[in-house]
Amino acid sequence: MHRMPRVLLTFEPPDGGVAEHVLQLARALPERGFDVELAGPLKSELVYSQIDPSIPVHRIDFRRGYGEPKQDLASARALGRVMRGKKYDLIHAHSAKAGVITRLVRAGRKPPVLYSPHCFPFIGEFGDGRRIFATNVERALAPITKRILCVCDDEREQGAAIGIADRRMRVVHNGSASAPAQLDPSTELEKFRGKDGVIIGSVAVLREQKRVDVLIDAAPAILAAEPRARVAIIGNGPLEAELHARATSLGLAGEPRFSFFPFWPPATTALAALDVYVLPSSWEAFPIGVLEALAVGTPQGATDVGGTREAVVDGYAGLGPDGGHPRGTVEGETGLLVPPRDHRALAKAIVELIPDAARRQAMADASRKRHREHFTLPTMADGIAEVYREVLAEGGRRRR
Repeated sequence: MHRMPRVLLTFEPPDGGVAEHVLQLARALPERGFDVELAGPLKSELVYSQIDPSIPVHRIDFRRGYGEPKQDLASARALGRVMRGKKYDLIHAHSAKAGVITRLVRAGRKPPVLYSPHCFPFIGEFGDGRRIFATNVERALAPITKRILCVCDDEREQGAAIGIADRRMRVVHNGSASAPAQLDPSTELEKFRGKDGVIIGSVAVLREQKRVDVLIDAAPAILAAEPRARVAIIGNGPLEAELHARATSLGLAGEPRFSFFPFWPPATTALAALDVYVLPSSWEAFPIGVLEALAVGTPQGATDVGGTREAVVDGYAGLGPDGGHPRGTVEGETGLLVPPRDHRALAKAIVELIPDAARRQAMADASRKRHREHFTLPTMADGIAEVYREVLAEGGRRRR
């Protein structure tokens, strides 16, 4: 009986888009002729609670960042033991930390390693020292990486800019699940809406990259301009207390049209209740949150960073030379893109959409169509499986 190729998926972040991507890939690959195993952090509720119990999971004490070299060495040894214990045909590392450890463990040896950065680690708001270090690490490890799977064209361009050979990179856009036929909006958010409210909200892990503070800073202007506006901050994370304090300092603590909500999966429950989804990130690769909004049909107000423009059809493309209202409807527009870290620009974009229900409906229809045609999970999984087969075929040719 022919054995299916076995793939080990390694990953480090326990939550967020990377973990969601790994979960969906683990579900989809068996249908495409691959056996799958996982090697991930000790805790990942998102993945481990939903993964098929028949898929082997190896839990390793991966840590964020690079401040614990002894622990990183222990993690590398543990991963090495996993790799020696079974025969894998391919190893696919997800995220920078897992990518570094996995590639160092397998340096110069079989099986081939593929790597998905999900945003190169030299992209972001941090000092020159970290940026230079991360750039040098990615540049040094690229030659021992069989393929680097970029989640968007922008990520491929970022890799090329630091000297990674184009022949090593492939672009397979992220995908997300299609929205259920019967959407079930959050009852808490529907209560928050009231009779005629228009809900503007973010759905994100509350950490620095997502810059939810920008939406909070924009909230007073949005609420002052539009009596129907409601601003919802939906999510959990390390900056929760800091963001609450920021809202209080802006006078939003007692404002009935502004509120924080905890996140409970699935994201479609929150997105279905929103009239505009906001992603005010300072940096991204290709955010899954935007794809989920497309699938549900929630217009997007997002920052123009990374590959976000490859998903969102920007309604501002038709603005007049004076920055005024569009000359006409932008064909297929799904949302509006604004510069990062600019709460005034974000507020202006949101205020433009709130009174225009017809435009928001057109954006919703265009969003669902765009997701259906470009960003489904089967499309993503087919693309990744194709790269796997390409790498396996190269190995077969060499053996012959």
